[in-house]
Amino acid sequence: MAAFIISFRIGQSGNHAKRHESVVQAIRGEATDGATWEETPSFFVIQSAKTATALTDAIYYEAGLVADVDKLLVVNVSAQTYAAKGNIAYPNTLDALMQP
Repeated sequence: MAAFIISFRIGQSGNHAKRHESVVQAIRGEATDGATWEETPSFFVIQSAKTATALTDAIYYEAGLVADVDKLLVVNVSAQTYAAKGNIAYPNTLDALMQP
């Protein structure tokens, strides 16, 4: 089991509220025993047995996020790995900052 932080941003196009709620439900559904910490906006802490990539894929596709406007970042703080999907404007900066 690993600890993950998850951050997301839903773009303003289409049904913003519906996509926001669907990503929240997808994250809650992926959390071990349904346990989450979500006291700040668009930020969760959960535990999961999945890898960062597998968890990102599961949340992204379950929530029906839109690649050109939405963003999802999943960081495995236990293994010091991450995965991101969506409209990441500065992927090289993110990658450089995530290196140990």
